[in-house]
Order: sequence, then structure tokens, then C-alpha cells
Amino acid sequence: SLLDTPLCENTKRYDTTRHSFATTMSAKNPTPQDDAKDKDIPSILPLAPGGVYAVKWETRMKRAEKLAITPIPDYRKPLGDENRENPIVFFDIVAGGYYLGQVEIEVKRDTCPITSENFLKLVEYKCYAGTKFKVYPGNWLIGGDISDLDEVVWNANDPEFFNYPELLPEVRQGGQSIYEEVLFKDENFELKHDGPGVLTMYNDDEPDANGSRFMITFDKKNKELDGKHVAFGQVVSGFDLLYSLQKLGDARQEGHTFQRVTIEKCGIKSNGGNAVAAMEQQERGATTVARARGRNMSDRKKTLRRTGFVAPCTRACSLASSSYMMRIF
Repeated sequence: SLLDTPLCENTKRYDTTRHSFATTMSAKNPTPQDDAKDKDIPSILPLAPGGVYAVKWETRMKRAEKLAITPIPDYRKPLGDENRENPIVFFDIVAGGYYLGQVEIEVKRDTCPITSENFLKLVEYKCYAGTKFKVYPGNWLIGGDISDLDEVVWNANDPEFFNYPELLPEVRQGGQSIYEEVLFKDENFELKHDGPGVLTMYNDDEPDANGSRFMITFDKKNKELDGKHVAFGQVVSGFDLLYSLQKLGDARQEGHTFQRVTIEKCGIKSNGGNAVAAMEQQERGATTVARARGRNMSDRKKTLRRTGFVAPCTRACSLASSSYMMRIF
């Protein structure tokens, strides 16, 4: 019997049994590395974000195809009908190298003039062209990081893009505003996040930390954003495109996408009634312009100090404007 066998022999028999058992288990359960060697999976496309194993080839091919846009016929503008006095901006969106379409956004200059001015200037001077989107399915997308550009789309020599290396080489990591304070204060929280398609500022969950990044909501209710993020606009056209980007998102809510999503072009489609009225008034005569130029210098300094509008980004935008005209002619 086993009890009658010397201890050393028992130990030897136990070790032999354990060795054979371990050998059998390792043969049935190879390591992930050994298992991967036996698979012939092409590596043309990137792996799933953070995944240990490569996804199926059919799935990877499908993810490389152009994103199918799902129409949303019942989309309602979350902030009501647009005000014709407010400007409309546009974004041309590409994903995975495919052009998906154009998105139009009303900027609520009537409610948030300071926040709107920051956004409009960044759009006007093409600062958002070449920036990427992070997608959080079921919640929102985040864009506007002017320090993280899509090197495939962005081109410093193209007037449709802002020349950061030449005009703003020391751009803040994570983006910045056009104002003297790189991150400006929360203007107000009058507009609520009551539906999908709300344009709001992104601030890393810190008060008074608004730069160039923004968010657009997907969900019907985002009450957790109220009182923390300044809403200042809404999507008026192309929301079905943005909503479909959720198919490319990561369910772990890390912002990664299976295809790179980029703003290819941006611009102001309509300046709104306020700008049109100002132009008409200017055309009537030079009196208004002369009065504006003849203002007291101290008043102008007070205004600039109050808005904090004189900043490196503003000067860079001015240089970009003159450089843009030179490149055209």
C-alpha cells in the first residue's frame, strides 16, 4: 500500500504524477501566445482597441468599410427652432478615409456671446480642421483638441487648415481659447442639456476651464452636465451622421474609435442677422465707423481687459487671415 512505502518514494511518485498531470493540462490549454501562432490572421487592419486577441477577419473588413449613416427622422432640435440672428457653422466629417457628410450647428450667440465668440473664431480661422473626435456611445462625442491633429488630413501648406507650427507653435496640450486667459470662465448655464444634439463646452470636470474643446450630446437627457458645462448651441443639420458615429465607438467609454474620425473642413455658413445688420449699417456711411475709431482709448482698453480678447491665439488668427489672403493671390 501507499502507507507502507518509504516517504522519499512517496514524494517521488507524487512528483511524477504531478508532472504528468501538468503536462496533460498544458497540452490541452496552450498559452495565448502559442495559440496565436497557429492562427493565420492578416494584420492589414488595426486590432480591436485594447484587445488581447485579433478580431475575426470578416469583422475587421467590415470595420474598414465606409460607415453607414442611419437616418433619424424624428430628430428634434433640443433648444428649439434656430434663431436667424445666430450664426451657423459647418463641419465636414471623414471617418476611416471616407467622407461622410456635413454637419451644421447653430451657435447661440444671443445667449452666450463670449463662449460663442471663442468657438466662432476657432471655426473661422480653420483651427478645428484636422482635429479628431472621441466618441462615447450613448453619451456624447468630444472634439476641438487643437493640440492633437490628424496628420493624414491636416496640411499646414493648405489654406483650409491653420498653420500651427508657424503661427501658434506653443499651443496648450488639450487646446486653448482665443482669450488672454488660456482657459476662460463659465459664462452662464442658462441653456440645458435636454436632448441629443446639444453643443456644450468640455472642461475636464473643472469649473472655469473652457478652452477649445467641445461636446455634442447623443442621449435624450444629460442632466449631469447641467450647471457644470456651458451649453451654447445645437445641431440643426446632419445629426444622423454624428449619431451613427456611435457604431465606431468603444463600449468601455474610453473615447477610442475603430476608424479615425476627423473634421476635414470647417467654416461659417451664415453669420446671422446681427452681422448682416452691422454690414448694412456700415454701408450707409462712414459715420459709424469713424465714431468707432474715435472712441476713447481708455474705453477700448477697459473693453479688452474685460473680455480678455488680446491673446497669442488671437494674434495668430490675425496672422492666419493675412497669410490666407496671400496664399490665395
